[in-house]
Amino acid sequence: MASPSSSSFFLLLLLPTILGMAGVYSQTSPAPICVRPCPSEVNLHLYLHQFVAGPNHPNRNEEFLISPTNAFGFGTTLIHDWTMTRTTNPSNTIVARVQGMHIQAGTTNANNWYISQNIVFQSDRFAGSTLQVMGTLTENNVGQWSIVGGTGEFRMAQGIINYKMDPASNKDDAIRELNIRIIYEASVV
Repeated sequence: MASPSSSSFFLLLLLPTILGMAGVYSQTSPAPICVRPCPSEVNLHLYLHQFVAGPNHPNRNEEFLISPTNAFGFGTTLIHDWTMTRTTNPSNTIVARVQGMHIQAGTTNANNWYISQNIVFQSDRFAGSTLQVMGTLTENNVGQWSIVGGTGEFRMAQGIINYKMDPASNKDDAIRELNIRIIYEASVV
């Protein structure tokens, strides 16, 4: 039988090996669970009102910044502050403002606009929250824009906006029906 002093000596010799192995295993163990809110999703159905720019349009909500003389208006830049309502009636309560710019980006077609804009919510549950949106606007009556970010209630948002021209549109008010799908990180209460 080993004496207590020889057993202690043997453990002292093995201690660096045991500790070294423990370090290796601790590095391969699973990382601690990250506590984050689960993603939330909301679907909105709204109408965008674009009162077109020009001298004969007193209610316009967009203005020309750059009007080059290139073919098809290539490089034409407008700044906009469009409105969004729950109905096709532009006089209804404004739910949000769509603030940004659109640039004529096509050299072979007069209706190929690049759009970068913020949707700034003004009323209801999402007041003060924003969505950052990018995409194109073409002569087609249907299309999509990408949601690339958000703030407030919509922090870290991503999603898609499907739009189509509404039959109630006229030469002064281009009305787009928007179906907005937003996935975002819900705030923890």
